[in-house]
Amino acid sequence: MRPTLTSAFTRAISAVAKTIGMTGILAAILVAGTSSTAHATEVGYNRTFGLGFELGDPTGITAKLWVAPTNSLDFGLGFYGYGFDDRCGGNCGYGGYGSGSFNIDYLWQSNIVRGQAQLDWHIGAGGRMIWGRGCSGDCIDIGARMPIGLDLMFNNPSMLEVFFELAPILYVVHGPYFDVEGAIGVRYYF
Repeated sequence: MRPTLTSAFTRAISAVAKTIGMTGILAAILVAGTSSTAHATEVGYNRTFGLGFELGDPTGITAKLWVAPTNSLDFGLGFYGYGFDDRCGGNCGYGGYGSGSFNIDYLWQSNIVRGQAQLDWHIGAGGRMIWGRGCSGDCIDIGARMPIGLDLMFNNPSMLEVFFELAPILYVVHGPYFDVEGAIGVRYYF
C-alpha cells in the first residue's frame, strides 16, 4: 500500500514532537544537576566556546565560538541514516557509516529579552557540505546557507544555551536546488 501525504505529515509531526520533548528533558536534567547561585548568563561573555548536540537536519555535534560580543562562528558535524534521494536516481543511500555533513556559519546575534533568562535571535551566512555512499562516489553536495534562529541562555546554569534554527540553503554542487533545514539543540559552554 502506498503511503499517503496525511500519513507522512503525521509521522513528521510525531518526529518533531519527540525531538522537542527529548531536548526539554535534557535541559531539565542539566538545570536540576547544577547547584550554583543565580547570576547573569556567562554564554558569550566569560565563556566563549560551546559544545553540544542538535536534533533535526542533520542530527549531530554542534559547536559555537564567540569572536566578538555579538558575533560568533557556528559549526556542525552531522550524521544521516538510510534514506531515499531523488538526485541519484533514488539509490543514493545517504546513510550508514561514512555519510554526513559539515557546516560553518558566521552569525550576528542580538538580544530580545533579558531577565532570569536571556533570549537572543541570530541570522548568519555560511555553507554546508554533505557526503554519502553510493552514486558511484559522486554524492557530495555543497550549498550556501542562511541560518536564522533563537538562542536561550540561562542565569542558572549560566553555561547552558538551548537553540532553535531554520536554515534556507541553495545547493550549487549537484544542484541547483533549494532546501530548508532545521534543528533544535543544546550547548554547554566552557
